[in-house]
Amino acid sequence: MGFGLTKLFSKLHTEDLSTPKQVVGIDLGSSSVKVVEIQQQEDVLILKTYGELQLGPYAQTDLGKATKLSTEQQTEALVDVLRESKVTAKSGVMTLQLSTSFVTVFSIAASEKEDIGPRVRVEARKYIPIPLSDVTLDWSELPPIGENDSPVREVLVAAVQNEARAETFSLLQALQMSSQPTEIELFSTLRAVSKTDDKSIAIIDLGAQTSKLYIAHEGIVRKIHRVFAGGSQVTQRIADQLQIKFEDAENQKRNYTQEVSHAQEIKRAVTITFERPLQEFKRVIDQYQIRTGIDVSRIIISGGSSAFVDMKGYIEYLFNKPVEKANPFEKIAYPAFMEDTLKEIAPTFTVALGAALRPFEIFE
Repeated sequence: MGFGLTKLFSKLHTEDLSTPKQVVGIDLGSSSVKVVEIQQQEDVLILKTYGELQLGPYAQTDLGKATKLSTEQQTEALVDVLRESKVTAKSGVMTLQLSTSFVTVFSIAASEKEDIGPRVRVEARKYIPIPLSDVTLDWSELPPIGENDSPVREVLVAAVQNEARAETFSLLQALQMSSQPTEIELFSTLRAVSKTDDKSIAIIDLGAQTSKLYIAHEGIVRKIHRVFAGGSQVTQRIADQLQIKFEDAENQKRNYTQEVSHAQEIKRAVTITFERPLQEFKRVIDQYQIRTGIDVSRIIISGGSSAFVDMKGYIEYLFNKPVEKANPFEKIAYPAFMEDTLKEIAPTFTVALGAALRPFEIFE
């Protein structure tokens, strides 16, 4: 299985890339930061600790709002979440948000023996909206799938803004933490939920600011689709409908049950916000299945908004397919009494846990 591009982050590697015994995965998102620390004991990976902090207070804005923090504010938030979670690992894998990256799959008409490297960079300029000199670019040719005899070769291209890479490196240095190879969040997500016997799977990541669809075949990314709609928009709709503060609306959304007051208004805000992105995702999945002749065997939802009580049922209704919530904690050991809690919070920690698994390359 392949989850990352080996060349892309070589400059972030430490000189010693031996597998550490303790690793913390760090997911610095738009509204919160999540960390998961795992430890290797003999041949078993064990959960040591985890934690989450909301970023709104660091930007002096409301809880749950998407924020843009300065490097100093990000460092403060990271120090706080590591301290409060009692993380002791000195080796960390920090993910890069898809918003600072450009990941796409495109086709090139070429013979089997042709060197397509030079053509990839030329073609990539059509998809990357900033100069290639401002990004670090990597690419990988994808193996053909389905019944396809046409002389077309598919390529996965990933580019990360140099500024974002430098900021990530600076943050890890400020934390006095050695850096394992860093990666874009979608590869961490794939590692967290994929299984060795998977064929084609679809992952729907419902974040605070954006909703993302990843389709992977045998562990390799085949399709990415993003829509700018997420949990923050839901909260704003609730606040507007009920004429309450954003933070109060966020708390009502998080504590939603079918029995609470204003349950209908809260559920309506969720469905209105996510209906368009979910319909787009369904169309993309349908097109993929038609083009490849391969059915998507699993649909997995992750991200903070997937924790909404009715979200799983809503997506099953729209897609007319079974849907499962991501549970990356299944890949590691933990005390039995924590099972219910971890299962509940698992979708939120998918990226952080997937990042922590990278040095160990655990797939199931």
